[in-house]
Amino acid sequence: MGAQGNAAVIVEQLGTKENLLSIENCMTRVRITVKDVKKCDIDKLKKLDDILGVNVEGNHVQLVVGPGKSAKLAAQMSEITGIKTTEGDEAELRKQENREKNNTPFKRTLKKVAHVFIPILPAFIACGLMVAIYEAGYVFFPELKEADFGKILSAIAYSVFTILPIIVGYNAAREFGGSPILGAVLASVLNAADITGVHVLGIECTAGRGGVISVLIVAALGAKLERMIRKKMPEILDTFLTPLFTIFIMTFLGLIVFQPVAGFVSDAVGNFVHYIIYNVPALAGLATLVYLPLVMTGMHHGLIAVNAQLIADFGVTYLLPVTCMAGAGQVGAALYVLLKTKNKRLKKVCKNALPVGMLGIGEPLMWGVTIPLGRPFISSCLGGAVGGSAMAIMHVAAKIPELSGLQLSLITTSPLKYLLAVAISYVAGFLFCKLLGFTDLEEE
Repeated sequence: MGAQGNAAVIVEQLGTKENLLSIENCMTRVRITVKDVKKCDIDKLKKLDDILGVNVEGNHVQLVVGPGKSAKLAAQMSEITGIKTTEGDEAELRKQENREKNNTPFKRTLKKVAHVFIPILPAFIACGLMVAIYEAGYVFFPELKEADFGKILSAIAYSVFTILPIIVGYNAAREFGGSPILGAVLASVLNAADITGVHVLGIECTAGRGGVISVLIVAALGAKLERMIRKKMPEILDTFLTPLFTIFIMTFLGLIVFQPVAGFVSDAVGNFVHYIIYNVPALAGLATLVYLPLVMTGMHHGLIAVNAQLIADFGVTYLLPVTCMAGAGQVGAALYVLLKTKNKRLKKVCKNALPVGMLGIGEPLMWGVTIPLGRPFISSCLGGAVGGSAMAIMHVAAKIPELSGLQLSLITTSPLKYLLAVAISYVAGFLFCKLLGFTDLEEE
């Protein structure tokens, strides 16, 4: 069959010329917009010798034919149908395809979650640096804790972490389409000291259980509930009853569902970490593997008491240096992202967040880089796991219950071994991220 005849067959299998709206030549493919894609016989198109592939997106049918052939085929189809051919930018087309392919509900949700935390990054960075300065300072100068200047430093250092649930609740409600102030109120309720010890349906409540993840879920679902109630609520009552019902319902859902589940997970993970570190040190990386997910929820703070008790019992804790390698693995993964990303905003976040990440403040990298990208977060956990096992095998212990990053090396039983394990984590995180790769963010 001649080339013209082949073009005629293609037009026929696309539902005849009456079904075609436009024909576009994109260097290696012909992109046809059709009225009804159901009229196209895609299986027969795929069997044609000259067709290397067929992609269907909505009402667009793309025939992959290779360089040089697409222009000729587009011209022949134009002659048959009378539709004028246009020239398309294949790079832009591929960019659009990639955007559509990655626009899944899960990835849209991840993007919203990232947008909840991105505005907080400057505060994370500033306060994180102050935490490193303050904690390293009182290790060497214990009197700093009781000094007026030290108390001011402490107030600055921990300020963002104190109000973090409120900020997350506010931003989450706004991002998911609700009233921001209601998200902030829900966060305040879930973290109110008065709820500790209260029993609801036989469940004992604890302020702050589940960390910011509980707040994030409650505020996001609260935003959806608010919109649902508002649709049904008479306008005259909307101002009064919609906020009331939203706060009341989501408060009890948070207390009896989300916080208990998060608390159970926290206890299970904490016990698992403790067992691995002290019974199977070669597998200590498994404890590091779950540490970043704990940081996501704020549950990692529960390990401070464990470390403090270990120091009280044995004079040192082997747990802290191992779990710190999770942040080091994230530094390695983020470094790979910095080198490979073409997104200017992402590159800027990496540059700003890497220094504080090396000092043990992982939230900027976590919420601004690794979690939104997905696979770099997995790479961070895996890289940290390698370093965590190395740390446990070398039997490095810490003399204090809470500190992380490079500065912790000064308060361990072996600073050089600690730094070696950090370097191993950096390299492992970098290599895992290189192996798993990541889908770069589009410029917005």
